Amino acid sequence: MYSNRDIALNEVAINSLINACPAELGMPAKLIRELVHGKYSFLTAEDICSLSKDGRGLSMLDQYLDKQGYVFSWGTLSEQFEPIDPDDDESIPVLRYEFMPIDLLLAFPQSAQLEDLFMWLYRNHPFYYPEFDCDEGDFYFSVISFQSEEGCGEVLRSWLANVFLPTIWPDLLAEAIRIVQEKVTAAVAQSPDGSFHELLVEHDRYQLCIDPAELQFEAYAILEEE
Repeated sequence: MYSNRDIALNEVAINSLINACPAELGMPAKLIRELVHGKYSFLTAEDICSLSKDGRGLSMLDQYLDKQGYVFSWGTLSEQFEPIDPDDDESIPVLRYEFMPIDLLLAFPQSAQLEDLFMWLYRNHPFYYPEFDCDEGDFYFSVISFQSEEGCGEVLRSWLANVFLPTIWPDLLAEAIRIVQEKVTAAVAQSPDGSFHELLVEHDRYQLCIDPAELQFEAYAILEEE
């Protein structure tokens, strides 16, 4: 799934995560360009960088000004360390992580549907950990997030670095890509204009999800060998 260059990049990112050394992520330029100027555009320049006083704190630019995290071959993992009560700086801190698979979002620019898909995939994965349940993202384009219990940020960090990223995330990403490709191919075949625009319209929650019996996680092979 990954080239040698990808593997090296991912190892650096994992080691940085383990050592709590996030870097500034910046805005995902090629994704934003696609969503503003691409065939399936959803955003306007106003969405990206509203400069009015009324829009302060609401634009995508505001979200990314201080965003930190880790860069992987598939996209970015953001890290946010903050008090559990945003109105009380003295409250116990929590650690929050959000995943943004950029290449997949370029292929299917509808993060809300992907969010439902990734959360569903994780909860149907054979290595699902109920003690580390997932949630929706707070940021634009996030497809799955995890937040620590109060004061337990390092426990979540260790689990992500040593369990989730090496053994679960590749399965989720591979299945999401496969499912999206199959859905897009079917939608294009049925479309009079050769597009899959209708597929991007969210009519119901979890509309990308398939029969769980059809999932092809690599973890199943690991379990059969044990």
